[in-house]
Amino acid sequence: VALPLRAEFLQGQGRVHGGIVAALADTAAVYLLLAELPRGRTLTSIEFKLNFLRPATLDAGELVARATLVKRGRTIALVDVEVLQRDDLVAKGLFTYLFSDRPDPVQIECST
Repeated sequence: VALPLRAEFLQGQGRVHGGIVAALADTAAVYLLLAELPRGRTLTSIEFKLNFLRPATLDAGELVARATLVKRGRTIALVDVEVLQRDDLVAKGLFTYLFSDRPDPVQIECST
């Protein structure tokens, strides 16, 4: 997953905010798992650990997150993610997800 950077993504020191990097890493992991998610099932993040290894900067170009499946079970999956800028490793993390049955849609009644 690639993310072109914008000035709005920078924190006060002129570096890409860690929350942006974390969101990109999480998105890459989820896209990997969604590709084979059975109909009627859903997933949710239950834990992640992300190590920031170098700052990402606006002038160094887009960020790219690459996700690799470590293990997938019936209810839990573990995904390894690397976030790169150019060819430099910016962050590395492990993301854990819980699979469950998709809940029935909530019915909302409105009265006028």
